[in-house]
Amino acid sequence: MRKYVQKIKQLRRKKCFTICIAESCTGGMISSKLTSISGSSDFFEGSIISYSNSFKSSLLKVPSSVIKKHGAVSHQTALCMVKGLKRITKSEILVSVTGVAGPNGGTSKTPIGCVYFGLGTKIKNKYYFMTIKKIFRERTRQKIQEKSTEFILKEIIKNLSKI
Repeated sequence: MRKYVQKIKQLRRKKCFTICIAESCTGGMISSKLTSISGSSDFFEGSIISYSNSFKSSLLKVPSSVIKKHGAVSHQTALCMVKGLKRITKSEILVSVTGVAGPNGGTSKTPIGCVYFGLGTKIKNKYYFMTIKKIFRERTRQKIQEKSTEFILKEIIKNLSKI
């Protein structure tokens, strides 16, 4: 994963951007990887680990009605999380992650390894938002967190090409 972080750092030399993240199921792993290299303060603004539903609601303003209706692990929650970041930061790249890392907690609708990602990209002073659903086949918590982190680092790189 270091190569992806190095690529983000390299892109920072060519483009002006910062990244802000709201993590749930990855528990800070994405932030840890982004800050594992010297110079990351040039592009990484910070993160929130919003693990509990109440924290998602209080810090990121995810409506409890969204969590109740769609679940904490859903497109809707990931989208509300990433839009919540927009309220507290001016970063050009916004990321949210919510999922079921296991080994317990999966359902038929959101099985273990189901992860939703929210992405916000600021292009010409306007934010564009999207969500992505991934089902990782790995069965250990650590592997699901690692695969989620690797996936979103690649997505950040793709989105940086748009700004």
